[in-house]
Amino acid sequence: MRHLYSFLAVVLSLDDVEVHFDFYHLTARATPERELLKHRAKLPRHYFDMLLYAGVLQVESDPPYQPSLKRPASIGMNIRSLGSRVLFDMCFSPRTYKLWQNTDAVLEDITLPSDIFEEYVYRLGAISRFRYLGRVEDPQVAIQLGENDMIEFKRDFLLSKSGIIKSVVAFANSNNGNLFLGITDEGSIVGVNHEVEQYGDPDKYVLAITQYIQDKTTPFLTPFPKISLKKVMDKYVVIIFVEVSSELICGLDKNGEKYVVIRTNNRSVVVKDPHQIGEIYVKRKLGSEISRRLGLL
Repeated sequence: MRHLYSFLAVVLSLDDVEVHFDFYHLTARATPERELLKHRAKLPRHYFDMLLYAGVLQVESDPPYQPSLKRPASIGMNIRSLGSRVLFDMCFSPRTYKLWQNTDAVLEDITLPSDIFEEYVYRLGAISRFRYLGRVEDPQVAIQLGENDMIEFKRDFLLSKSGIIKSVVAFANSNNGNLFLGITDEGSIVGVNHEVEQYGDPDKYVLAITQYIQDKTTPFLTPFPKISLKKVMDKYVVIIFVEVSSELICGLDKNGEKYVVIRTNNRSVVVKDPHQIGEIYVKRKLGSEISRRLGLL
């Protein structure tokens, strides 16, 4: 079957391990049209060849390109925005179930019309997810929405450390979520200026929060929460965006003991029932739909 669309790689250089190329989208019309998607892209050869073997990639190379032997690989589409065009990252991994934790290579910031994007997802058998679904970057918008299953407020960092870890772990185990430091439960912006001053500068303050989250969660959060500092009416507010993980994430208490938290009814709740923890673990490893099909949940 001849398709109307294809990717095109114009090879710039290559060796036994990697291919460097200009990445185009090709429309097979009477007069073929090329749209440059990425200049000087690079991929390990076995992933480059995966696209070739899947029939979604044409190659221009001098001398003619010779693909290597097929190797197991999977592909995922990290969707960043939807509309008439889709902005996404194309991620590659040796195994499907490890796709989001063990991404070996990425083609970032690719944009295609939505219908063409869907065709490539189908043709590649790709797994897709909406990377930034539910992300709220404006504290004032968050206040208007109020605390819910994807938004939580904390007054500060230093006096709310355990609550911050509970929220981060809950979002990672349940759904993407936004944690704001410097906002009261009632939605008043009080800021964390005093804490920023205590650490000497904003970068050191954000680094301290980053290090604390890293030290008090296990396994390592991938992707790691996006932490930023924003001024609202001269008051600093910390914005922490947590993406749901495909691993079961645990918090560590003061004794180093693990605990599991999920998000339910707009609250972060510690889970103690071993059966429920097992269900969360299976969902993280296999995904809810596959788990149901296998009769594990």
